[in-house]
Amino acid sequence: MTTIVPPSGPVTAHAFRLQPNDSLKDSLIQTAQLILARIPEDECSSIFLMTAVGSLKDVTLRLANASKRPDDTVSLSTASASSIFIPEADEKGGSTTGITNDIKQWSDQRFEIVSLVGTFCRDGSCHLHLSMSDAKGNTFGGHLMAGTVFTTVEVVFGSIGSVKFVRELDDDTGYGELVPMQILKDERWYVHNNPTKTLFWIAVGFSLHALINKRR
Repeated sequence: MTTIVPPSGPVTAHAFRLQPNDSLKDSLIQTAQLILARIPEDECSSIFLMTAVGSLKDVTLRLANASKRPDDTVSLSTASASSIFIPEADEKGGSTTGITNDIKQWSDQRFEIVSLVGTFCRDGSCHLHLSMSDAKGNTFGGHLMAGTVFTTVEVVFGSIGSVKFVRELDDDTGYGELVPMQILKDERWYVHNNPTKTLFWIAVGFSLHALINKRR
């Protein structure tokens, strides 16, 4: 592991609520993009899920043993869910073509959100994990593929000032993985391309020169 200084900055919270029958994933992505559209790119390009609570129906998850490597084969069974093959591009930036990912779909069932976490980039990519419990308290979790709001989902997003989230293909995993970056700014507020600041420093210089000559 290469030790680096993690990018950091002030966090701003953004609270909202999703309505019944809203698409959970699509709504989260759209809201993240709306928030970022209001923030200059050189100030912030990162969104993460701080907290979420609510209920869902018709949920689809990719389970933990799913892999994008051709030599990894999984065969899972869940009594209350169906297993399907989805040969399509993954939103994290990789391609699933020709590789079986084990996907579980719960149709016409209702769940309470136990945990919902994730990150969002300015380009619309995201990575979301969901844990949910059914009427008997059984808990399921995995990578969120799809879901529909049942009664409500209350969400708080966080944005990190001076931090940018991007995704780059990782050869070890086959996915586009998160790369947090510090947004660097010129901290010298007297930069030469600002006429007002340049004139200020010229005036300061003349004033100091006049004061020194006066004391002689």
